[in-house]
Amino acid sequence: MDLSELTGNERIIAEHAVLSYREVARATREAPPGRGMAAIEQAVLDQGFQTLRKMIELGASEHPEAQKGGPAAKPAGAATP
Repeated sequence: MDLSELTGNERIIAEHAVLSYREVARATREAPPGRGMAAIEQAVLDQGFQTLRKMIELGASEHPEAQKGGPAAKPAGAATP
């Protein structure tokens, strides 16, 4: 991947990913004995959610037509034999 070819929004997401990784590394270093995985998992959940939220926000801003007209999702139909 050539990072110089990233769009502005792709750079923002890449930065969020790096910040998420740094938070996971910090949680790993600072976790109390016996609580390492719990601390890491919590950091991944917290930071990952923020990164996903930013991805949704940026994706929706690039394609506002995706939010117009009709429901965002339709219920799945049952399989017919």
